[in-house]
Amino acid sequence: MLKLFLYLLLAISLVAWILYFVIVMSNYKKTPHLSKVTSEKPLKNPPLVSIVIPARNEGHRIGECIKTLKSQTYPNLEIIIVDDSTDNTVEVIKTIAKDDKRFKIIKQKKLPNGWVGKPFALQQGSKIATGEWLLFIDADTFYDPVIIERSVEYALRNKLDMLSLAPRHICKSFWEKVIQPIPLGAIVALLPLAKTNDPKSKVALAIGPFIMIKRSTFNELDGYQTIKGYINDDTQLAKLVKSSGFKLGIANAQSMMNLKMYERFSEIWEGWSKNVFLGMIQNRRIKSKSLQLLLLFIIEFILFVLLVFPSLALIIPILIALITRSLLFQYFLIFAALTWIISVISFVFVQISHKIGKARYAPLTLLLGGIIFIMIFLNSGIKTLSGKKVTWKGREYSTKK
Repeated sequence: MLKLFLYLLLAISLVAWILYFVIVMSNYKKTPHLSKVTSEKPLKNPPLVSIVIPARNEGHRIGECIKTLKSQTYPNLEIIIVDDSTDNTVEVIKTIAKDDKRFKIIKQKKLPNGWVGKPFALQQGSKIATGEWLLFIDADTFYDPVIIERSVEYALRNKLDMLSLAPRHICKSFWEKVIQPIPLGAIVALLPLAKTNDPKSKVALAIGPFIMIKRSTFNELDGYQTIKGYINDDTQLAKLVKSSGFKLGIANAQSMMNLKMYERFSEIWEGWSKNVFLGMIQNRRIKSKSLQLLLLFIIEFILFVLLVFPSLALIIPILIALITRSLLFQYFLIFAALTWIISVISFVFVQISHKIGKARYAPLTLLLGGIIFIMIFLNSGIKTLSGKKVTWKGREYSTKK
């Protein structure tokens, strides 16, 4: 009976990985790619774009972002940094921006009750912005010099009210390479970009590091006021835009946009713990604690079967064979090897196509990264279900509502 159950788990994992590869790659091909090529009809009167950057203790990484914004080819920009830092963030910005009049730094006001920090900073920045378009970006991104020019052209050509871009994910440290591809690889499967561009589909996704929205649209929706308490503010804004009848678009921009999210292990643990489960239930409006608990068990089981089990099913029989000097699980081992190979190949192709971390770490990512992310997801679920506060950058957010 146990043997049959183990074979069943391997079969589920094998089928799931094949479906994962087919779904992700199909959506990748259907999703438009932002081109670096100059338009045949350049904009005659380029609209003013107001870039708003929330910055809370970003001194160690905002420099690259400011440098690439300063070198943008787009001729009509203003750049507003909403600062809420206790480190050297402002000094870094001023050193790089120097006398560039396009840059403006404002101090973030005290965070009101009910607001998450990032939406409040963006809302505050939008109030002093004067552009026809608002562009919300993160401090941990850096860009090709033509990205804003191409983005405005793309949005106007396709008559969009809001445009978001998918970046290349930079992973340099060991823990980034091992852990980060797991949640990022899941996102591209669970929230397919191609369906976001389909007005008939209810799927709506935006990627926080690059959200460009018409000022008139943003004001008509009352900005972030309606979604001020959501931890996954980017996706909530996309859903609000699309459900209100505005035209939403998303495109791949891995050749022009780079994102470096969490660096240290502690940042990865804290960053995903704050939003991975809470964001999931907020996105699906699941208010029942019983359903939330059931969802937690189901996702934990799925993560184990897909990520960790194929490696264990391959390693454990080999270790037993080495100890006993007899191959007791020959056919099971062959099936496990096939499943593991398919899982690694599928994950490698997705990492390469979507520019997520380093693909050569895929075998270690699926096992070690899978185990750690299962623990992160469990931690996130426990905090949410128990009503404990989640922390990020020195702030605490309640998970009760």
